[in-house]
Amino acid sequence: MDDTVYEERKTPAGFLVKVRLSKLTYVVFTDSGPEVPKGARNNSIVVNVPRVGFFGDDFDVSHFHLGELSFVNVKAGKLVIPYQHGFSNEIKTIYLGTGSLSDVLPVVIYHYKSKEDLMAAWERGEHAQFLVVDEEIPRSDMVSFKIRYPSMNILVIKKRINTSAESQSPKTDESKDKGVVDYDKVRATDVAKNQNLNTYSENPVFLARIHLRAMELDKVKQLLLDFHLSSDDVMFIRTFLDVMIKNELKKPELDVVKPQLIAMTEAFRLAVLILEYRVEDFEKELDLGFSKEISHMIYALLAKEQETAQDLEHEIVLWEWKLRVRSQIIKK
Repeated sequence: MDDTVYEERKTPAGFLVKVRLSKLTYVVFTDSGPEVPKGARNNSIVVNVPRVGFFGDDFDVSHFHLGELSFVNVKAGKLVIPYQHGFSNEIKTIYLGTGSLSDVLPVVIYHYKSKEDLMAAWERGEHAQFLVVDEEIPRSDMVSFKIRYPSMNILVIKKRINTSAESQSPKTDESKDKGVVDYDKVRATDVAKNQNLNTYSENPVFLARIHLRAMELDKVKQLLLDFHLSSDDVMFIRTFLDVMIKNELKKPELDVVKPQLIAMTEAFRLAVLILEYRVEDFEKELDLGFSKEISHMIYALLAKEQETAQDLEHEIVLWEWKLRVRSQIIKK
């Protein structure tokens, strides 16, 4: 890959994070210039993108695009990496220190189902800096990993459930010194009620999954407006919706909302045509007409995209589409 290929991300707090893809390094730019992270060696502005591997079938990190660059929130200078473990619906979090003042930073997440997966990945150059395991992994395996991969930092998480009081209590300096992972567990429903979920992830796929589990369909719709979704993001979200629509477990609560789920997956399908600016395809859909519910979702998305259009021609097309959708809403 060409060394000059970069990916950039402007953070909500106004930082610019510039990632050099070929080297998987990044630099944070502030208003006064490149940032030197606290504790950086030789006062270097260049930082390696953290690579974090989860080991074992019990982990669920499918909300990340595994092996690809992702961006997560930073809280008090620490990366906030959400995951799920076992059959729990709880969002659990790993915190990794950064030394940066930025509110968003890059990370690459891997998932290894077995020792063979991990060894094969290492052989092909996929060297995770951190390996997250649970406390039930045999000690002999951990020793083996540490001998074979001495540069890898192994983080052990516990399966015990924290009480509310425990999760609120501060961690001791002793636990920090030993490199113990922060085991705070937050129930998805509690987080959603407190409207704090964006603290835990900037990943819309992850958020969609949690909102759908809580049957908060309006929050899933809102993702179209809160994020600039990629085609892959939409594909994953529609996969979740399709599973709920099929309802193979015959859950009565899903039968009740099936019409809304069908409308939502159709709206997300149409959203791809707008986001990818597929003019001919979207205008064919416009000619066919939308339901009232879908029209409202599409109108809101068109208004958002029009405001951020990069050129006048694009803005005019989006404005015309918006008028046509509004006309459909009025006629309903």
